[in-house]
Amino acid sequence: MRADEQALVDRLPSLALEEDKYKVRDALENYRPEDLADAIQRSDLEIGLAILRKLDAETAAYVLVELPEETSRSIIAELPDTTVAHYLDILPMDDALGLRDSLSPERFEALLHVIPDQDAQEIRRLLSYPEDSAGQFMTEDFVEVAPTDTMSDVLDLIRNTNDEEFETVNYIYVLSEDRHLLGLLTLKRVIRAQPNSLTRDVMVEDVITVPATMPEEEVARTLARYGFSALPVLDARGRMLGIVTADDAQQILEEAQTEDVLMLGAVTGDAENYLSLSIVELIKRRLPWLLILFVAEFFTGSVLRYYLGSKANGNEDDSLALIAKLQLFVPLLIGAGGNAGSQVTTTITRALALGDVRIKDWFRVIRREFSVAIIIGVALGALGMARAGLPVIGWSQPIYFSLVIGLSLPCIIVWATCVGSVLPMAAKRLGIDPAVMSAPFISTFVDATGLIIFFEIAHRVMSAYGKPF
Repeated sequence: MRADEQALVDRLPSLALEEDKYKVRDALENYRPEDLADAIQRSDLEIGLAILRKLDAETAAYVLVELPEETSRSIIAELPDTTVAHYLDILPMDDALGLRDSLSPERFEALLHVIPDQDAQEIRRLLSYPEDSAGQFMTEDFVEVAPTDTMSDVLDLIRNTNDEEFETVNYIYVLSEDRHLLGLLTLKRVIRAQPNSLTRDVMVEDVITVPATMPEEEVARTLARYGFSALPVLDARGRMLGIVTADDAQQILEEAQTEDVLMLGAVTGDAENYLSLSIVELIKRRLPWLLILFVAEFFTGSVLRYYLGSKANGNEDDSLALIAKLQLFVPLLIGAGGNAGSQVTTTITRALALGDVRIKDWFRVIRREFSVAIIIGVALGALGMARAGLPVIGWSQPIYFSLVIGLSLPCIIVWATCVGSVLPMAAKRLGIDPAVMSAPFISTFVDATGLIIFFEIAHRVMSAYGKPF
């Protein structure tokens, strides 16, 4: 944390005790809502609540939006309905809708009857679209003009309208009478055009749009791909409903990336600030996957008991000696397989998330990864053979031990790589988040199956040399 951030955190307790709210506002007027939210979530709940009550309503509303969900839920629970309703009225509708997760459904519905009817109707319209779709996080506050308007008309509209009426004025949308999108004007193009030029003569007709039902992640990636600051959202009939802005898209991408990273580490839950989560919440996010992986490890134990038990035959002393030596190589082999599988899973999951790879590319992916795995497996297999057999750099083991290692490593790595590339794509095909096939999951699966490969190869190689196994 920077020194100025820590200074703000240290200053909040004394400001919370200040009775004159105007002194508090003066002291905090140079801080942005994002910075205030970060300091509040690092402070006690009572301090944050006291600070929020002393801020002006507009600043408090925007600070509340920036707070982690767990923190904002705790604060909103202590605020009266009239105050929360005022915040909903102040905020842009997409931000107001974001506060829904911090309220119970009953209280949120009750608040819709308190705020102005126009705002309540807009929120209900947004709620009518599918969850996590473009329709739910778009804003209806955009600049719209008719095709017969002049550039002077457009500039007058922007100049004479309150700032809060428009989310952005960088793009001006030309709509027909039935609200179909005809084209787009940039503010630069409007300023440079002749004042009496008509919008239909200056506008760009080739406009990239998104449907209201498109998933929010896909919308955000489309916006990021083309580098726009906003994208128009259309209904099924091609009528313009609103716009999705770059700041909202950036937040969606950050949350999606955070959730994917957490999932790859076998941690469930939304992208919430770590410090805002309680001990109970942290346990709920981690324990389910740990239980699943713990049970999955039973399979690994079963494989070991099978091969190190019933497979030990012949002369007992010789068998046990061979088995003991084989166990020395188990961490090396399953570690290499688990690491190889985790690398591929992480790579493919990221490629799927970014749209670099699609389900139809499955054969190309497997073919590429198989080639890579063969080369890596042979290289590690040769190194493993040298480590096991050479007296100078290795353990001076007999040739059959070296062969077991040299053959097992490529087979396990190829298997782990194929599994690690197929499972995320299969999950995507089934409509499951590919990140569910996390690195710990792949490692656990490869541990058990890799042991089977290892012991089967060991059994055949040693049988060929007449060794009991």
